[in-house]
Amino acid sequence: MSVFKRRSHIYFVVFVALIILQCEGRERFYRPDLPEQLCAVGLIDIDDTLSYDEFCQYCWFPYGDTMVSLKRIYFEKSFQSDFTNGSTDSLSEFIFRISDEKEDIFVYQNVPPIRNPIVEIPADLKFETGRKYFFNANEKETPDISVECIVPELPPTPSLVSLKTGIAILDLPKEGCFYHTILGWSRDSTYSRRFAEIEFSFTNINSDSYYAIFLIGTPSYEMDWGPRWPNPNFMNYNVLETNTDGFFYTFKGVVTMQHLCFEFPQYQWGIEFEYDRLNAYFIDGNRIPGGNCTTKIFVQWDNVKYIPSFIEYFRVRILSIPKEAYLFYKSLNTYKMERDDPFGELININGNVVGGNGVIALCRSRDLIVYTGQTGGMYDPYF
Repeated sequence: MSVFKRRSHIYFVVFVALIILQCEGRERFYRPDLPEQLCAVGLIDIDDTLSYDEFCQYCWFPYGDTMVSLKRIYFEKSFQSDFTNGSTDSLSEFIFRISDEKEDIFVYQNVPPIRNPIVEIPADLKFETGRKYFFNANEKETPDISVECIVPELPPTPSLVSLKTGIAILDLPKEGCFYHTILGWSRDSTYSRRFAEIEFSFTNINSDSYYAIFLIGTPSYEMDWGPRWPNPNFMNYNVLETNTDGFFYTFKGVVTMQHLCFEFPQYQWGIEFEYDRLNAYFIDGNRIPGGNCTTKIFVQWDNVKYIPSFIEYFRVRILSIPKEAYLFYKSLNTYKMERDDPFGELININGNVVGGNGVIALCRSRDLIVYTGQTGGMYDPYF
């Protein structure tokens, strides 16, 4: 009898140990209940050379913005359960540095208190494939955080399978602040909306690979006095068909610009724009059947609600991301779906940041250029 009890106790201890080990693993998600920590989120596309941050370089009211970028890292204190809420605590004596195996190659410092700092990685900062880089951040009241990154190889080259475009005529919005209606440049009651269905594919050689897919609209650079973004802009899209199941989630660090809105207060006037969160489609290379991923996406744009309104061509961007980044966003997506379910899957949002939460990664990308065939000016009825 005593032998039986002793064995029962051993089995119980082993069972509990296995449960704990599963909860601590990278692929077993749980909600950490930890002391105040630093969180950092940034997937840096080292191949992105596009400029997104200028609105109207020809206007008498030059306007710039840096909300559109794939080279940014966000910092904040202690998101432990719900990433979207974040923390309002300020960071004091904040320092962030990137170094190779020899020396610092980039240093950002902000001594006064700052809430949720955003660090823009310089476009001229070069990273070499296969080389290891070190990211470190610290501030006055929380432990230091660090990340080691190795620059990956380029992702597969995407190719165009099919393209379908069309035009729909819609009624002008009767409510809301839109550039088209406020200035009174057109008395039309309708406007044109274009759409495109883009089917593309790529061959996945390495099954243990992970991707995020983006769509970028590039306007014609001819002068056009309308609510246009003269530089490329990220655009949201829908997946119509695919042979590889993935998931959409809000990509931290990038937004998509929408329509402009002129405001006329009593003593001054100004220009505002609407923007929306940008969603990326995340794919696990292990789920690609036969090593070939085929996906058809749908996107729409017009000369009232969207920027840019005149798109000369799209870039379908395949961003290669590390496994830790995929699991991080998968965790957030799982939490979004199950946070109101008391029996839902537990979540791990630790990522690859040592000493804190989040994920920092150096990524590579390739673009597929797809011309739309769009003709007509801003106020051409056929757009």
